[in-house]
Parts: sequence; structure tokens; C-alpha cells
Amino acid sequence: MITHTGKFHSLLFPSLVWRMPSEKIFLTFDDGPHETATPIVLDVLRQEEMKATFFLTGKNIPGRESIVARIAEEGHAIGVHSYFHKRSSAFSKETTKKEIEDTLTLLSQITTIPIRLFRPPFGFFSMNTIKAARELGMYLIMWSCLTGDFRNWSTSKIVNTALHKLHGGSIQVFHDNDLTQSKIGDVLPQTIAAIRSRGFEFGAIR
Repeated sequence: MITHTGKFHSLLFPSLVWRMPSEKIFLTFDDGPHETATPIVLDVLRQEEMKATFFLTGKNIPGRESIVARIAEEGHAIGVHSYFHKRSSAFSKETTKKEIEDTLTLLSQITTIPIRLFRPPFGFFSMNTIKAARELGMYLIMWSCLTGDFRNWSTSKIVNTALHKLHGGSIQVFHDNDLTQSKIGDVLPQTIAAIRSRGFEFGAIR
């Protein structure tokens, strides 16, 4: 699993976004909407007066439409994280396209904001993934730092991972799911404070 990326990745796959052309830091959240974790994340972001980017999984949307609506209403960016969240979708261009389109259909019933961001499940992609995103006019968003918040790590280790090789334009991956629901409320404020202490501001991927 790649935790930190550099110039090598951008040179090898230049059509993917590994880092933003900005001096801000971009926090992203994968796997939601989650009935517990996502509202916790939103509460922290509102308290910190900052925006972030949520990559939503289609199968998690039904029954949680109000959470998606809150994400949009509070000014955060939204992307697609596939429908079923399976690595196997990367092997088929048509399957990838369908998962993106099915998720976009659900999102279009909740918000009118344009959605052009896609992050493949587990960051697993192939040329079929790249072709599918291109044909749908989606930007393939990867990361500069995978914080490891889904692992059985201490809060301090997760924060230190987020700070390692921190630079302007860094795209950081967190998760709002079953694995993080009990700790994201502690991890996130500490990470934000540590990053701000280094003089950085935050942004959403638009």
C-alpha cells in the first residue's frame, strides 16, 4: 500500500492527480456516507471553519441522503468512490463506468453541484480505470498521503503519518467508515491543529 507519493507517480501516470497545484492542504474522506463517522467529520470541519472533499460510495447512499445533503449544503466538495467499492471493477472499463454513473445518478437526486472527481476503491486502478474516467469527463484523484487512519494505529502515529513529507498541494486520505468511527473525532482535530501549526491552510478539491 502506497502511503506517500512523489514525482515518480505523477511522471508514470500523468493523467491522475496526485497533488494539487496549490500551497494549501487538501483533506479527503473515503467510503461514506456513514451514519456515525460522517457527521462527526462534518462537525469537526464546521468547528474548524474549513472545507474538505468527500469521496462517496454509491451503495452507502440509500437511507443516508440527508448526510449527503449536509455535505453539499456545508460547502464541501463531493467525488465518487465507485458504487460497490471493489478492486475488481478496475479490470473492466464498462464496469467502472457503470459504477460511476450509478453513483452519480443517486447524487443527482440529492444535490445539483457538479461532480467530476473519482477515486477508485483502495486506489486500485488500471488503464481501463483511466479510460473510463476520461470518457465520463471525470478527474482521477489519488493522494500524496494515506494517513493509515483505518489501521489499528495510535492517534499520534496517524497524525505523524499525515505530517511526514507534508508540502503544499498535499492530498491526504482519511476515512469515514466502520473502522474509523470511534477515533476520527480525535484524529481529525489533532491532525488539523498540527498541520496549521506548520503554517498551512486547507482547501477542497474543485
